Amino acid sequence: MGFGGLITLSLLLVLFNGNSTPGERDGAIGAMLLFSLPLTVVGGGMFWHNHQRYQQMQRDRIREAFFNLLETHNGQITPLRLAMETKLDGATARAYLDDRAKEFNASFRVTEDGNLIYSFELGGSNPGRLPS
Repeated sequence: MGFGGLITLSLLLVLFNGNSTPGERDGAIGAMLLFSLPLTVVGGGMFWHNHQRYQQMQRDRIREAFFNLLETHNGQITPLRLAMETKLDGATARAYLDDRAKEFNASFRVTEDGNLIYSFELGGSNPGRLPS
């Protein structure tokens, strides 16, 4: 993408140079169509694909941390614990937990000191208890 952009820039300089001949301008247009535009499009596509792959890896990493925390803490999780584990900011961690609570029909409560605790039923014969 960067290489295509550099070629495009240099060709645009030829096109808008008052001293360029019509033949040079035609050659610049042809080179732009044959080289710089395809390079820019391919580079942009590669950038977008890598960006999407990175976003998916982030979602997978957060989801894995979420499930590990639930398993480790018997279905109990707080936004702070998730934020600490995943490096998310507090508001994003809470929004993530709100979404998972809706997805998995979790309950939550606010402790006397204002902490929010989400409780996810993990199944089995020993359901998680809410800490006091």
